Amino acid sequence: MHESNNNGHDKKILVIGLGQIGYSNAEYLRSLGGLRVDGFDISEKAVERAIKDGIIDKKAADFAGYDYYLICISTHQPNDMFTPYQDGIMEVAYRIATEGRQGALVGIDSTIPKGTSRKVLALLNHKMHVVHVPHRYYGPEKKEHGVNQTRVIGGCEPCCMAEGKKFYGQMLGIPLHEVSAIEVAEMTKIVENSYRFLEIAFAEELKMVSESAGIDFDELRKAVNTKWNIKILEAREGIGGHCLPKDTEMFLSVAKNALDSSIVSAAKMVDHKYRFYLSQKPIAPQVELGKAKTEL
Repeated sequence: MHESNNNGHDKKILVIGLGQIGYSNAEYLRSLGGLRVDGFDISEKAVERAIKDGIIDKKAADFAGYDYYLICISTHQPNDMFTPYQDGIMEVAYRIATEGRQGALVGIDSTIPKGTSRKVLALLNHKMHVVHVPHRYYGPEKKEHGVNQTRVIGGCEPCCMAEGKKFYGQMLGIPLHEVSAIEVAEMTKIVENSYRFLEIAFAEELKMVSESAGIDFDELRKAVNTKWNIKILEAREGIGGHCLPKDTEMFLSVAKNALDSSIVSAAKMVDHKYRFYLSQKPIAPQVELGKAKTEL
């Protein structure tokens, strides 16, 4: 069990969104012991799973009476995980504004474009405090890289930052890296995932170039990676998931104000070509286990 520096037993927490981000947050909150944690999700299945797994006490009937609101909803189009979508964030903010407790803390863990946090604050009419603490979580290594790894925190106003540090830092025991402006925090996750996209796209490009030149990609990659400051990634099935493709679009929405072209756009084109490249490769014949013939 993790230990926090403030038991917060008299405080109520609402986790809004019980997908990957919200579930992992609620699970961590529960591991601290003694916290009163409710959940909300438009998916009844997600709520039922969270209740069954014992990570929330109950589904919130409304948003009234909570001290802390953790917004953990997906920020992609409902039917297109590659396209950013912010309506859900604003709908949640509106509901908090109309039902929530004045003076409460609203923590946005979801990935959001630059400028979103201040829009939320304006909608709340600054009756509540708003911070952005971009989520960081890697399931296979959640002990080392779970919810309580070092997180970036930004606040809309100094009072927001103070309340955010009390909750995330003191009550939850999460190591925090404080930034001077909430816009820096908003860009953090977008830049993290755009940088990761570039790394993977380079590996994909190198694999296509290597195979075209008759060079074994894996052998070349291992050879190059013997240099201490180089780590070329594996090239697999293309860049998928619901984070990297979406977050690079958020980055490009900012980059277009400064640049006519972006290496991120080029990387997305490389990934598209790589997927097509894989689709044109002949599928290796599958040999049923135990029936392969070996010639001596």
